[in-house]
Amino acid sequence: MQKRMIKKRIILFGIILAVTLVIAVTAGLHAKYVRKVSLQGSVEFSSKLAEEVELNESEAVLTESGGYELKQNNKVFENSYKVMPGVNIPKDPAITVTGKTGIPSYLFVEVTETNIPESVTYSLCEHWRKISNTGNIYVYTRDDFDSSIKILNDDILNVSAQYNGESFNLNFTAYLYQKLNNETAEETYSRVTSES
Repeated sequence: MQKRMIKKRIILFGIILAVTLVIAVTAGLHAKYVRKVSLQGSVEFSSKLAEEVELNESEAVLTESGGYELKQNNKVFENSYKVMPGVNIPKDPAITVTGKTGIPSYLFVEVTETNIPESVTYSLCEHWRKISNTGNIYVYTRDDFDSSIKILNDDILNVSAQYNGESFNLNFTAYLYQKLNNETAEETYSRVTSES
């Protein structure tokens, strides 16, 4: 980024969506519970790139059948779940970029995993490409910023029957960075993070 833009860069706000799974044994039922904890982070971008970047998800509501349904008209920054083996978790984190300008830029999402068991799996939507040498950083591969950009494929965490209540975290953080000249996504991410 140009020096002037670096000075103008602001931390507009940040949101990391986090899911923390916690084993709880209650009254001999040996039920497995999930509690989602919200951790604060930041989305850094020049005010010349967009008016706002937001990362949220639909509220998950427990149904009588023991599963969850998403209330898509009610957006939240965190959910709490009671998780049982073999019952998938609906989760629809998405990034909304408002007022995107014509300045070339890359949208990134960072996926941070902690102790995710093999019995819980997920995949990212096909419009995310993992960039090399950065851990779990993905770049948005389309030019369309006009609608909410989904993160998880099919909006779901798959929980197998072998799930034994292991605790784990799954966090998402979004970044919008300016692309200079003919930089690749890897070059832009490396440049911006080395300047920070």
